[in-house]
Amino acid sequence: MEPFSIPFFEENFRQYIKKNDDVFSKQEAMNSYYRSVVSSMIYDNLNKNSEIVRRIRNLDTAYKTIKEEKTEE
Repeated sequence: MEPFSIPFFEENFRQYIKKNDDVFSKQEAMNSYYRSVVSSMIYDNLNKNSEIVRRIRNLDTAYKTIKEEKTEE
C-alpha cells in the first residue's frame, strides 16, 4: 500500500478508531487522527507544495469514506 494514498489513510482511520474505541466515539477518533496528520504534514519540511496538497486531499477523501461506514457495535 502506497504511503499517504487513500487506502492508506482509510486503513489508518479504521485502526485508530478501533484502538481508541474505549476513549473516543468514532467521530472523535476520526477528528483526532485527522488533526494530528494535518498538523504533521504542515510542519513537515516538504519542499513540494503539490505533494502536501495531494496528501491532504487523500486524507480528506478517506475521512469522508470512513465517516459514511457503519460502525460495528
